[in-house]
Amino acid sequence: MPVNIKIGILGGDRRQLVTAACLSGRYECALWGFASVYGTPDEKYIANAVRCADWESAVKCADAIILPLPVSRDGVRLSCPLANPNGEEPHVRLMEISERMSRGSILLGGMIPSVVRRYALEHGIEVYDYYDSEELQIKNAVPTAEGAIAACIENTSMTIAGMKTAVFGYGRVGRTLALRLRALGAEVYAAARSVKDLSWAKCDGCVPISLEEYRSLPVHCDAVFNTIPSMIFDHVLLDKIPRDTIIFELSTGCSGVDISYANEKMIKVIPLPSLPGKTSPTTAGEIICSVVCSYLDSRFAGGENT
Repeated sequence: MPVNIKIGILGGDRRQLVTAACLSGRYECALWGFASVYGTPDEKYIANAVRCADWESAVKCADAIILPLPVSRDGVRLSCPLANPNGEEPHVRLMEISERMSRGSILLGGMIPSVVRRYALEHGIEVYDYYDSEELQIKNAVPTAEGAIAACIENTSMTIAGMKTAVFGYGRVGRTLALRLRALGAEVYAAARSVKDLSWAKCDGCVPISLEEYRSLPVHCDAVFNTIPSMIFDHVLLDKIPRDTIIFELSTGCSGVDISYANEKMIKVIPLPSLPGKTSPTTAGEIICSVVCSYLDSRFAGGENT
């Protein structure tokens, strides 16, 4: 087990708590941003870590800093929803964190803004964005798909069985979601651009339909799930969709739905950002922890910062 390695853990939701629990059993950990869990059952996750009164103390002399997924909601400030019992998030700039880090240390986080990444690299700080990990994205597809189905059940008056659905995008999340919808008895249309994805959709028992074909003549569905991070449901398409259609937006980053125009058309759109952290935080945290621990163990093998 690596020794004398100091890890600073800042901000995040319950996923970050699970990560903290894992790391504090392997490294010396200092954390900040979890005051709202003090005195609650979730406090068990940080029992073996040093709790800092300010974020600067957690960063000081740390060999690596672990930021959450996503590291920020606005691209500027650290996401720290658990920092205060009243729910108010402190204004901690990501650039400030990078500026306090030591040369030769490591910055880890999910969806790190390019400006922060560039600054860190220019100042001798190693950067690892664990959201880019293939392992994480594959494993994360399951809690994302299950969370989307839970949202569908909560927001519709129908059973999944017998429901007519469409899944836009047939990547990791889209395919995982489509397979689970079918297993529950839904009719699933899979809309995608590539012939490869449409072929997989057909093999999986879905009804394949190209994006161009759907935009030309939309299939009337009870629920539509979008996983494509580019504008798909624009004015043209929304004008053709019945008002009783519900769109569940799962894409990360850029929205695939013109939400303001959908509101004008009285088409219900339900954004579902960061689903794993909301519906399956323990599982999602374990996934992040696995990826982060593997990376840190490889970098600190033998107890030294290589």
